[in-house]
Amino acid sequence: MTNIVFRHYKEGDEKQLAELFNLAFQKSVVTRTSTSWQWRYIKSPGFEPEMCQIAEDINKKKIVGAIFVNLIEKIPVGKEQYLIGDINDVSTHPNYIKRGIATKLLENSIEYMTEKGCDFSMLCTGLKGFARSKLYQKLGYFDLEKRYYFVHIPNVPQLIRNIFGFAFFFPIFFIISYLPRFLYRLSLKFKSFYKDFSYEINHNKNHYEYMNAINRISSKYYEGYPGYDKSKLIWARINVPSKKQEPTYIIIRKSGKIIGGSVITHQKVETNKFKLKLRLGIIHEIFLEKDIFNNSYNLYLGYIYLIDKIIKAATQRYLGVLLYQSSLKADALNQAFKGMCFFRIQKDVIMIKELKKNLKFPPSKKPLFIPTYITLGIP
Repeated sequence: MTNIVFRHYKEGDEKQLAELFNLAFQKSVVTRTSTSWQWRYIKSPGFEPEMCQIAEDINKKKIVGAIFVNLIEKIPVGKEQYLIGDINDVSTHPNYIKRGIATKLLENSIEYMTEKGCDFSMLCTGLKGFARSKLYQKLGYFDLEKRYYFVHIPNVPQLIRNIFGFAFFFPIFFIISYLPRFLYRLSLKFKSFYKDFSYEINHNKNHYEYMNAINRISSKYYEGYPGYDKSKLIWARINVPSKKQEPTYIIIRKSGKIIGGSVITHQKVETNKFKLKLRLGIIHEIFLEKDIFNNSYNLYLGYIYLIDKIIKAATQRYLGVLLYQSSLKADALNQAFKGMCFFRIQKDVIMIKELKKNLKFPPSKKPLFIPTYITLGIP
């Protein structure tokens, strides 16, 4: 490997790093541009060049591998706060695989996180993926929590406009997408508990009202919820590089008080192999004040109500497909996704590495809050 040097990010690397990601993740739903890469990393709170570890073929002056450390932030688990460094976008050029590049880059990233005083390192990967067994486990990462992906078709006409071949399946998609919503809406009309429920769909406004609500509610029901502060909100939701990253907030109220909500953005998905081009909606987070519900069925219907409004917001954004990653521990929410006929597809797994001796990640019955900047690489 005499022609490979290892270094960290320097100004001007953005274009090659974006191209490397797109080449390494050709099957990914996310594509990167120089602009989106800069927003994703350089403009994130607390960015340091050492957070981006790079392998370069110096003979060809080409970046052939990269690993990124996400936001280093404290997360609460139980009664303790832990400093977590997240790993994202592990990329190797297809012509340079099996040379130990990813291993060396990850070792450099672990060394950086250790020097920053991190207690743990965290990442998300495919449960049956090559990287899990051949890279992460060998360097001390172990499975912490499994996750489901749920997929829905909120806007059937939009999906057909994106992929005309799906027109043949219109009757099936129509039933799956609209019938459960109609039946549950009818059911909720006869439930006195929901008489004082209301909702709002706010596109790219009411940022701080949403921030205050999710910070107040999510910390009660999730472990590891880092919360938004002003700098993080401005980065992730306000100073975004394009309209597709602009947030649409869904807010649920009971007697005028916010008791739940969600936020969606979208990505344009294009693949040359399948001639696929569509607008993919990303649900970033779902939260609900569970304690106000007097029984498990009403809690289930509360999630149904919120998911219905998320689908409505996705329809307003002309999204053909909607995606959410959920913890296996989020029982009521997962049941509501099934009730609304979301397809449950693959499983991913959250992995963790202990960076300090004699420090164990504490067990918890609550689901972990894992932001999409870790799972999908999208703030």
